[in-house]
Amino acid sequence: MNIFISNDDGIDFEGLRSLVKAFSRLGDVYVVAPEGQRSSTSHHLTCFGKVRFEERKVEGATKAYALWGTPADCTYLGLDLLFKDKIDLVVSGINNGLNVSTDIVYSGTIAVAREAYIHHVPAMAVSLEGTKKGSYDMAGELAAEIAKKFINDEKNKEYFLNVNIPDIYKEDIKGIKVCDDVGTIHYDNSLSIINENGIDYVKINDVVVTVDAKDDLNVDITAINNGYIAISPLYNSHIYKEYIDHVEDILNK
Repeated sequence: MNIFISNDDGIDFEGLRSLVKAFSRLGDVYVVAPEGQRSSTSHHLTCFGKVRFEERKVEGATKAYALWGTPADCTYLGLDLLFKDKIDLVVSGINNGLNVSTDIVYSGTIAVAREAYIHHVPAMAVSLEGTKKGSYDMAGELAAEIAKKFINDEKNKEYFLNVNIPDIYKEDIKGIKVCDDVGTIHYDNSLSIINENGIDYVKINDVVVTVDAKDDLNVDITAINNGYIAISPLYNSHIYKEYIDHVEDILNK
C-alpha cells in the first residue's frame, strides 16, 4: 500500500513524523508537507503564480518534499504530479489540537483530506486534543489501526474521515464514537491595528474559545470530553436539503 501524508503544521512537526512512523509499518509512505506553519489556511489553493518545493529527508518515508504553499497545494501537487497514480490512502496530521465543529471550516488539516476526496482517493484527517497525557506516537498508532479498517471499505471514496483523539492515556480511551453532529464553538477574537513604517496592519491577537456541546455522545465535542475517539464521515455537499422547500417558498412569495 502507498500512503501519502501531509499536514498544516509543517514538515518538521512532531505529529507528522509520528504518522510517518506508524504508517510506514503498513506500506510505503510519501510526504508532501508545508515548509512551515500553515494552520487555519482552510482550502486555499495557489491558482495564480508558482509554488516552490524541494526534496527533504523524513525518516521512514520513501520520498518527501517540503512545499512553500498551502496544505491543499500539498495534496494537489502530490496526487497530480509527484506521486501520480501511486497513492492508495491520504492521511493528514497529526494536528496540534482538535478539529471539531466549525474548526473544520478553517482547518488546513481537513483541507488535505478533502482535496484527496475531491481526487477520489480515500483520505482521513487526524487530530490530537493535546499532549499532557496523550502523545503523537499514541495517536499515530490509533490512526493506523483505524486506517486498516477504513482502507478495506469499498465505499471509502464516497466520504473522508475526520478523526479526533482526546488528550488522555491510551488505556483510558473508552472506545470510538461515530458522530453525526457537532458542538458550537464561539471565538472571541481580539483585533488591533499596528502601524509600521507608515503602513497600517491588522493583527489577530490571542483567541478565547468557548464551546457549547449537547449532552449527546453523537456530538463530536461531547464524545471527546467523555473520553472517546470522535470520528465523523465528511463529504463535499454544502447544500442544506431541509431548507430547499423553505427557500422556494420565500422566493415565490
